[in-house]
Amino acid sequence: MTEQTAERAVGATEVVARFACTRPEPSGPLGADLLAAATRSLVDTVGVALAGRDTPAVRAVRAWVGVEPAAGASAVWGEPGGRGASQAALVNGTAGHALDFDDACPSMPLHPSTVLWPALLALSDAETDPALLVEAVDVGNAVVRALGEALPMDVHYGRGWHSTATVGRLGAVAALARLRGLAVPQTRHALGVAASMAGGSIANFGTGTKPLHAGLAARDAVVAVRMVENGLDAAPDQLEHRLGFLALFGQPDPDTVDRLEGRLRHWERHWSEDWSLKRYPSCYGTHRAVDAVLDLRPEIAAPIAVVDVHVHPGSLRPLIDHLPTSGTEAKFSLPYTVARALLDGRLEVGDFADDALADPALGELMAQVRVTAADAPPGRADLSGTPYAHVRVRLTDGTVHERLVLVTRGDARNPLTDDEVDRKFLGAVTATGGSEPDARALLERVRSALSGPRELAQALAALAADPTSDRHPDPSGERP
Repeated sequence: MTEQTAERAVGATEVVARFACTRPEPSGPLGADLLAAATRSLVDTVGVALAGRDTPAVRAVRAWVGVEPAAGASAVWGEPGGRGASQAALVNGTAGHALDFDDACPSMPLHPSTVLWPALLALSDAETDPALLVEAVDVGNAVVRALGEALPMDVHYGRGWHSTATVGRLGAVAALARLRGLAVPQTRHALGVAASMAGGSIANFGTGTKPLHAGLAARDAVVAVRMVENGLDAAPDQLEHRLGFLALFGQPDPDTVDRLEGRLRHWERHWSEDWSLKRYPSCYGTHRAVDAVLDLRPEIAAPIAVVDVHVHPGSLRPLIDHLPTSGTEAKFSLPYTVARALLDGRLEVGDFADDALADPALGELMAQVRVTAADAPPGRADLSGTPYAHVRVRLTDGTVHERLVLVTRGDARNPLTDDEVDRKFLGAVTATGGSEPDARALLERVRSALSGPRELAQALAALAADPTSDRHPDPSGERP
């Protein structure tokens, strides 16, 4: 057997399991930059989850959890008392995705943090080593991206699968395997269990079921790992089996799968370079166009006649193809987000309340927005295949203003500052009724959570509290 054949004999499930279970050398390359990225990721995820906890989707999940309670010590963020780990992961994951304000991957349609952090913190406590949490986040981010490449993602997402929910489950299992010190055989079984739970349809975008996908993915990762720890088995070759995950959910190229180990190692170190913290609480497919609008808006000095928005076809896949009828649908509407940004010079959480759609000026302007899908921006054949948004605003006096955006604000190539990340957190928490001093105190706890066991314990305790309890009663009518 040649060396190349021997390498190919090791299946994808084994490759992912070995990667998840093998800790780096103490003097290895993982360092301060990844700690900083993990911290920003945690701050952002907790902030948007706290802001999203009173949305209809999360209220429904919390009410169901109240009907079928599972006692435990895991925190539902912003709720006093404890829940079972799987229930905490379910609620927190759903809340993190409820506003569509959580992080994204510029290279592929993924929201890793809203699955990874709810799963990891559900199984963390005062004894957890924060350094191990950082490693686990690196592992999870690597697995979702490497498996996204192996599927490949264009095929997978093109079939209508919500990748945050599908590969997100597997990334969270791998992250939990690192956190809990699973052996390679256990991890293979856990990947097999989670692969059988995978699902999530893009058809549900614009409804409360989309954020539920993220919560279910976080919950199922916890369940898969805990069940395997208690003796459950699964197909140990689930990923590469002829009827397994990669074949069912994609159309994998053998050469790409053969490079899986190298891609995992690459993304373990470089995931934060393919990462974006959202500036706006809407689908990532709208962000380039909104960036363009906000940049050119100060130049507009006459009434608008027409707004032409050209985008790469891939940006339209997650978006609705009709005018929105609810605030949730509006998050997936280019006409709405472009018109709202033009009218107000911003795009904020309150812009996606249902009553925001009743603005007559908004309706008039949405009717003037024309969306066109094209592989390249107008006059830029050299950018064929590159994600972009090109916005051209023609005014009634004949003046034309236009902008081309390739890289969104918040992308690692054009990042938010730490101050902007902190302001996003504070704005999210205070928008739900929390006081600014309480929000700042919580921010400091979360920002320092990965610095040491004591800080992590304090952060977990702080998350298990509700600073808005007098303002926001439990949807069931009783405090949990």
